[in-house]
Amino acid sequence: MTALFPIPQTAAITMTLPQFVTVPATPARRYYAVIPENCASDAVPLVVVHGISRNAPELALRFGELAALHGIPVIAPLFERGSFGRYQQVRDPDGALHCDDALFDILADAAVRFGMHGAQCNLFGFSGGAQFAHRFAMLHPHKVRHCIAAAAGWYTMPDCCLPWPLGLQDAPGPIDHTALAHVRFDVLVGSLDRRQDKALRRSDAIDAVQGVHRLQRARRWDRAMRKAGFSCSLTIIPGLSHAFGDAVQLGLVPLVLHQLGTRRAKPEEPET
Repeated sequence: MTALFPIPQTAAITMTLPQFVTVPATPARRYYAVIPENCASDAVPLVVVHGISRNAPELALRFGELAALHGIPVIAPLFERGSFGRYQQVRDPDGALHCDDALFDILADAAVRFGMHGAQCNLFGFSGGAQFAHRFAMLHPHKVRHCIAAAAGWYTMPDCCLPWPLGLQDAPGPIDHTALAHVRFDVLVGSLDRRQDKALRRSDAIDAVQGVHRLQRARRWDRAMRKAGFSCSLTIIPGLSHAFGDAVQLGLVPLVLHQLGTRRAKPEEPET
């Protein structure tokens, strides 16, 4: 398997192992944190959001190792199924705990506990985590500097005529389009991510608007975001289906950190 992006040698990196933290006096606010020794107080934290496997410690470990090179603190929230339900929608319509409120509390706790910047974050999510990430950024653009959504199953389209979470109509909070225009969005997806597996959300409405597999949906969302005037780019990773471990082997982590350091947009790929 040939890496898309160079994977630096990290043997010489002194990495602090992920710490598991519970926010005091709040229900179910738990997260993993990797705070490098060279972390500056104004470093923008990278929040990495798990998929439905809830592999938060793996994300903290994978990203924490390389982020330590740049002095970037990594925060990996744990949205446990019993407390947060359909966390991918940010606010579960069945009344589970609000994930956006939980993330606010987590970032506030980390700012006090570790002395880090807490006003804004960079946000990465894979699969279900990518669904949460881009929806959180749409609801709270003032809190997000840069959002990287990798292999989301489906998206919230920038369309006020489509009902939430397919579109922005009746969203669970006001949409500040001016603030949203300042958020950088990058979409990552594998060139082989075309399988209609049981984890892929399907409905006539979603399929009609977004397509029938993750690659097609990523392309359509990227196009819709740019057409709506938002800052977005699409990267298709050759030879990747829908597996986080394979994505890591192909250089996902250095690719994400590279994208966080550049504002360069990429041309759109033709639809297949």
